[in-house]
Amino acid sequence: MAGSVCRVDESSPRRPAAVRWIDGLAGLLTAGMLVVGAVWLVGRLLAPSFVPAAGAAGGSGPWWGIGLHLLVGALGEFALRRRSNRRAGPRLVVDLAVIATVAAVLWFVWGR
Repeated sequence: MAGSVCRVDESSPRRPAAVRWIDGLAGLLTAGMLVVGAVWLVGRLLAPSFVPAAGAAGGSGPWWGIGLHLLVGALGEFALRRRSNRRAGPRLVVDLAVIATVAAVLWFVWGR
């Protein structure tokens, strides 16, 4: 379209760089939780058929860890989608809560 003008939505102000960076980190962590949970689940389901053929013991690890990764990842994504049009203050609170929850799950499942 010749002569068309691209309009920018002026209703939502540009967020500070630190808030945008923390937004990205929170989104990356929740997506990572979902990916790790899904890969762990698939590996856990397929391990009984592959591991004995290699002469090793069966798959180990808690099933609740898989569920916890998937649950925190899904709830984190839900929380991040719900906060999309908020101001920087409430947005930052949701981001920091998500980051803290992911950190707690990672410590509890992998770091103990």
